[in-house]
Amino acid sequence: MPDQTVYQMPRRAEQPGEAIVTSTCGHNCGGRCVVNAHVVDDRIVKISTDPARWQPELPPLHACARGVGQIERVYHPDRLKYPMRRVGLRGAGQWERISWDEAMEQVAGELQRVRRKYGNAAILDASRSGSLSMLHGGGVAKRFFHKFGGCTNLWSNMSAEAEVFAVRMTFGAKADYKTAGREPTDYVNSKFILMWGWSPADGTFGTGTPQYLREAKKKGVRIVCVDPRRARTSRQFADEHIFIKPSTDAAALIAMAYVIVSEGLHDQAYCDRHVLGFDDAHLPEGAPAGSSYRAYLMGESDGIPKTPEWAAPLCGIPAETIRRLAIEFGSTKPAALQCGYAPGRTAFGEQFHRAAYALAAITGNIGIIGGSTGVSNGVTGRSGIKSLPPGTNPIDSKVATPLLADLLARGTAGGYPADIKLIYSAGGDLFNQCPNAGKMAASLDGVEFIVVQDHFLTPTARHADIVLPATTFWERNDVHTPWAGAGHYAIYMKQAIQPMYECRNDMDIFADLAARVGINDYNERSEEQWLRELTADAVDDFDAFAEQGVARFAPPEDAVAFAKQIRDPENHKFTTPSGKIEVYSMALAAKPDPYGLGVIPPIPTWISPVEADPRHPLMLCSPKSRARTHSIHGNQPLLARVDPDDVWMHADDAAARGIANGDKVRVFNNRGATFLPVKVTRDIAPGVVSIKEGAWFAPDAEGTDTSGCANALAEDRAAPSGATTYNTNLVEVELAQRR
Repeated sequence: MPDQTVYQMPRRAEQPGEAIVTSTCGHNCGGRCVVNAHVVDDRIVKISTDPARWQPELPPLHACARGVGQIERVYHPDRLKYPMRRVGLRGAGQWERISWDEAMEQVAGELQRVRRKYGNAAILDASRSGSLSMLHGGGVAKRFFHKFGGCTNLWSNMSAEAEVFAVRMTFGAKADYKTAGREPTDYVNSKFILMWGWSPADGTFGTGTPQYLREAKKKGVRIVCVDPRRARTSRQFADEHIFIKPSTDAAALIAMAYVIVSEGLHDQAYCDRHVLGFDDAHLPEGAPAGSSYRAYLMGESDGIPKTPEWAAPLCGIPAETIRRLAIEFGSTKPAALQCGYAPGRTAFGEQFHRAAYALAAITGNIGIIGGSTGVSNGVTGRSGIKSLPPGTNPIDSKVATPLLADLLARGTAGGYPADIKLIYSAGGDLFNQCPNAGKMAASLDGVEFIVVQDHFLTPTARHADIVLPATTFWERNDVHTPWAGAGHYAIYMKQAIQPMYECRNDMDIFADLAARVGINDYNERSEEQWLRELTADAVDDFDAFAEQGVARFAPPEDAVAFAKQIRDPENHKFTTPSGKIEVYSMALAAKPDPYGLGVIPPIPTWISPVEADPRHPLMLCSPKSRARTHSIHGNQPLLARVDPDDVWMHADDAAARGIANGDKVRVFNNRGATFLPVKVTRDIAPGVVSIKEGAWFAPDAEGTDTSGCANALAEDRAAPSGATTYNTNLVEVELAQRR
């Protein structure tokens, strides 16, 4: 890695008649890769990527199929071309073309009317991360609404709120989940890597992350994967795969901790110095006797020792496997626990993450080379590039994101802070991505006006009253940085083509709207002035950056998070109340129900996530698709061939239902149903089915989804931490049509 900023041009020489423009996908993907547009006569004719060969010291930023698939997206025949107004019933797909002036006048008028009649809390900002970068990102909508007097916000992170919360409770209020992991360059320093619900070769988790796993494997690092599915990462890198039932990961981790403590494999000296609440001798003042983590593990607090035999029927892992895995992890140093987000997207997902951090702590693996915290993200040093400042919301009206369907259905009668009368969505597809899509669509009677600005008539846009066509990232300038995985860099997203049709960029749309409602200070800079300001703390030569395309920054001093706190605990304390790693959270002991969504114990605790339902005996999980970034690319048939939509089902479960590979099946529960072809396999745990998330909700006349949308089946339920619960849902599967 460079010890100072280096500017790179990650593209080959231009051919006669073409220009090659470097950018990166402006979406919420775990990678941040180079995509080069080859432009001829203001049209992208080809997309290429970083031509450099792999080297771990300065890894190339190779794009995946989704990056190359951007050409299908930008020239898709269904691109929104001009503003439209609904003329038929909501959701019926009847529109009329209108001018920008008509559209903006109507939107401005409706915003002012709703504010005047109901107050700002009646306005919901449903914008999200479909258009994501430093300038033309989520901040453009927030900046407008905060200057407009505020709005109701959906506050929780749909991907990782359980981890966001658990990191703060364990490592401190100032600990950032994006910087609390370790660099992939450190993988080679481990002797054992335990990948838990983490598959970076499927759901991209940092550009180059699989290559770093390959480097570790070459060095002889043993890799074990725990996951309900044996997917690409496990097949390529794992020496062993252990199947587990979704939502039960905390039980397995707690049982592993029991074995490690029972066998004396924990690092007592490390715990004495750095950990609060491992044992009763290191509880905070005022904590009840017997409330330590060790007391819970041994059954001293509740009479139930958390043995592998206790955990086995809960999580579906044989007791002897749990015991063997625990002994291997506890006796190998350094060992790293690499966790994904998926096990935290469960009914008590914060318990999974806290149990993972506790396991890393009691074995002394936090803050050491080759170890890890158990936190998913690896960017331990951020680049310092800022995003558009959104300001602060003048009103305190917020709802946990997974409860959106219930908010719309019940409003103040259900205890929510507002009855939503106007929804504005810029780059968001929450009607597809939030749980319980059918309930969402059925709960719009009280919503008087919906505005969507996007690139396509997404499942959300189909319900809008006004649709505004926005530019893609190819049609404007911006900057983007990675949020997971390898390296410290920024990519300049240089405009490749002129805005298509009547499309306008998100910033200009909101600036126009701001002027119409009397906001005079929404945007006082040009695009280039903003980008120079947002990059000034990290980029010392903006012109070189814009011309070359990639700025590589120096790596952090330490490749593992919290190394300073472990090396020098007196001068570098954790930002927890105790200044230590808190296996016993003082913040939770003081306020056990922080959001009014349920009590969270001060120590990692197993809480049963769901009651058995004989009508719906199969557990559903919804992993990532290699052909989509959430719902983005969900309408691209060519790209879809990379990872076709299907439902994975264990061979024994399929045989019991008379289902054969390739049959079309109906997956259903009491919230909805969807149809998909089935993939009969032994690469999924028995009793579990999986549907890749992000397929576009497409209900028929009876309201049954026809496209494989997992969120037609998901419950609109929040974990106590505010996390989504996509992987805590029960379903049944029946044959619909023979192949």
